[in-house]
Amino acid sequence: MSCEYCLKIGGKHDSRCPNYIPPKASHCCSICNEGIYGGEEYIENDDGEYAHWDCVDYGRDLAKFLGYEIKTMEEE
Repeated sequence: MSCEYCLKIGGKHDSRCPNYIPPKASHCCSICNEGIYGGEEYIENDDGEYAHWDCVDYGRDLAKFLGYEIKTMEEE
């Protein structure tokens, strides 16, 4: 039998359907605090934290997420 709202058969409702149940994320991004869902690219650091690849804007963000310290070389 099909859904009375989105006419889908088999329990997979359209995302606009009132019967739609959003997927659950197994991990959360430590930068934006949103869930990381199937099909999304992510990275994980040595502390077990996860982040969307899109949330890491550039090299400085990536180094910070991975736990590296950015230093300034002192002149001798």
